[in-house]
Amino acid sequence: MERYFPIMLDLAERSCLVVGGGKVAERKVGSLLECGAKVTVVSPELVEGLARLAAEGRIVHLPRGYEPGDCTGMFVVIAATDDQAVNEAVAGEARESRCLVNVVDCAAESNFIVPAVARQGALTLAISTGGASPALARRLREDLEEHYGPEYAVFLALMARLRAEVLRRYPPGRDREELFRRLVDSQILAQIRNRDTAGIRLELWNILGKDFPAEELTAGLSFANRQVES
Repeated sequence: MERYFPIMLDLAERSCLVVGGGKVAERKVGSLLECGAKVTVVSPELVEGLARLAAEGRIVHLPRGYEPGDCTGMFVVIAATDDQAVNEAVAGEARESRCLVNVVDCAAESNFIVPAVARQGALTLAISTGGASPALARRLREDLEEHYGPEYAVFLALMARLRAEVLRRYPPGRDREELFRRLVDSQILAQIRNRDTAGIRLELWNILGKDFPAEELTAGLSFANRQVES
């Protein structure tokens, strides 16, 4: 079995091609758009969701079958048709063009595979079985989604605010590393679950000092679509 190199790709403003217009293609397009990619879809017909994206101008739709040259200038190519010959042709051109290419349900034609992904805000958890059992990868993703709930998205949003202030106030070294460790090991996650704004601020002051601007840095933080009151 191949051993894959795990990597997080920055696709913002990158040109990506999806060949196919069905439900599988729709899921792939959605994932690419979430990452800020510029997506072109080649397919004679589109399912309703893709047609809506095209009408809104969120994707470019070429209403025809795949043609040689479609991969030119693309960073990522995904072949998601139900025609094996078309998928193989897309993969062949993509490899020749040195694109990253994934053929849905055919790792042998791909130079990357897509893991099952669980997301909570800035937290991304990716699970791969190396293609051995996508069903197990999905099951593990569901388990992770239950364990790592929306409080992790709020916590990371808070940590992003805290990090800049901590880096500004404390010089590099063990003391700063210890502060970050204490924040991660603190009761803040539980307090976020309980929407305990006062508790969060008290915890921050206990760890970072009474002069730390905890009220300012927690103001407006969203608790699953609710705002922390100042």
